[in-house]
Amino acid sequence: MPETPSAIGRRDFPYIILSFFSFAAGLWASWQRWGNPLIDAGREMNVPLRLLRGEMLYSQVRYIYGPLAPYFNSALYGMFGVRLSVLCGGGIVVASMILGLVYWISRRVLEPPETAVTVLAVTWICAFKPEGNYILPYAYSALQGCLFTLAVLGLSLRYLEKRRGVYLLIASGCAGLAMLAKTEAGIVGLATGLAAVLLLEAGLPRRILSRVVIFLAPAIAIPAIVYAAIAKKTGWTVLIHESFLFFGHVPWQLIHFNQVRFGFDRPLHSFLLMIISFLRLLSLAGILGALAVIISGERSRLTVRKWWMLLAGSVVLSAICSVGLGDLGPMLPMPIILVLLLAAGLHEYIQNLGPDREQSTTQLQWLLILVFALLSLMRIFLRVSTGGALSSVLIPASLLVFVYCWTRLFPALFPGGRQRAMVRQLAITVLTVAIAASAITLSIRYRGKYTYRLATARGAMWTQPDLGRAFDQAAHFLSRQSLPSDFVAVVPEGTSLDFFTDRRNPLRDEILVPGMLDARSEQHAIDDLRRTNARYFLLTNRSTKEFGQTSFGHDYDVNLMTWVEETYRTCAIFGGDSSPDPRVGDPQFFIRVYCRE
Repeated sequence: MPETPSAIGRRDFPYIILSFFSFAAGLWASWQRWGNPLIDAGREMNVPLRLLRGEMLYSQVRYIYGPLAPYFNSALYGMFGVRLSVLCGGGIVVASMILGLVYWISRRVLEPPETAVTVLAVTWICAFKPEGNYILPYAYSALQGCLFTLAVLGLSLRYLEKRRGVYLLIASGCAGLAMLAKTEAGIVGLATGLAAVLLLEAGLPRRILSRVVIFLAPAIAIPAIVYAAIAKKTGWTVLIHESFLFFGHVPWQLIHFNQVRFGFDRPLHSFLLMIISFLRLLSLAGILGALAVIISGERSRLTVRKWWMLLAGSVVLSAICSVGLGDLGPMLPMPIILVLLLAAGLHEYIQNLGPDREQSTTQLQWLLILVFALLSLMRIFLRVSTGGALSSVLIPASLLVFVYCWTRLFPALFPGGRQRAMVRQLAITVLTVAIAASAITLSIRYRGKYTYRLATARGAMWTQPDLGRAFDQAAHFLSRQSLPSDFVAVVPEGTSLDFFTDRRNPLRDEILVPGMLDARSEQHAIDDLRRTNARYFLLTNRSTKEFGQTSFGHDYDVNLMTWVEETYRTCAIFGGDSSPDPRVGDPQFFIRVYCRE
């Protein structure tokens, strides 16, 4: 179990300043390069605007997450104007709050240097990861869910420290807000608060019951009242059957996406990769340990020759285990590490149970962090990566545990004080260098990959040249050939065009990936196009192979596309190559424009 760290004080000041400048450097390197105008961003831009115009969430505007983020962003639009910078500004504020919470939580079990390493890791592995950044994320609901679940964790840790119910009550409110942001985040928040109560009040049934009531009452009442008010206007069928809010009636395409993306399609293969990656981490530990002993000059039970042999063997093992794992990252074996640490911690916790034995506060806090980290990984349990849109909001606590293992747990295995200090210093140095390398790599990628500036009246963003040119051409076409009151459909993704050009989406859905429309919904989409007399229908080259069906109108939503081709004619193609009839899935990005006869 970790030793009790020093209290937050003046020693933390330089490390807080370092964290601030790291975040500022990330903003500078990635400025206006957040998000992708094709994938997900259109929904995040457009749904709050549609709510501001008076449309009803879930019934008139389909949404598969909680109502908190779209209504919050809609309020931001109302106060500060309908601009992309308003959304990104909100993302910057939430990102800075998350990093602040990570620092505060980490200091419960770590000293300032290791805490700073943790914050730097979350900054560059999560907040500024291009595929899942915090500024313009794939879903603001997921970002806010991350914020509120971390708040639940932080307040629960405070409750374990002070034993005061007020912290549990505030944590309960945060858990309720997490449920309104994203259902799975709310579940993690609820489980974290309950775990804190059980850890602290074990053996006291009446006190457990009273504390559970204190925690659950607001946490359940807040989302229940909000969803009941929404259901009164939309009906429960819309929330339960069409929005997937409570994981019911999820189409097979979305299940397929999650299975393939997170390794559940081949669980044995995924588990084998976890084992191999775990061995790779052990080999790295052997390298660092051997180097620390050799550099320190101390003699241990093993001779110097055996330490050199350990170093050579660890290098060979690391090389063997790295084959085929280069793209999965060092976080892949985190579930194994968390389970082992949690089992060891619970064993010690159970041994200390009894009326005459008092549990260490730091031990209780550490157990709760482990529980939270493991709960956060449930959806990606078999494939915990440092990339991808979802991982960024799920792994901050795991990064804390990762840093703790290298800087606290691993050095404790060495008997000599000088060796421990050397191992700790080497671990901090290696982690810092790795994070710095990631920061430099991401900065170069941002500046080298996103080189086309898509400038519109509602804001600008840098994106990939082929994507940016096609969107730019389509935006100029709509600005010349249509009016702001016109309805323009963009499928399967890319409704950021509607946002940038101030056009209206005639469809309920901002994203039409496979599984979002059944036969009845397709007919409703056709009816919406008729009712609004939509002048233009835009088809983007968005391959959706990861959902098990690749091409819109060919592999899925065939009836809708058949009606469009009978009712509209092709009047323009933007981007792409010289082919007169490009197809979805072609290597060159294009946007095909259908004009109503």
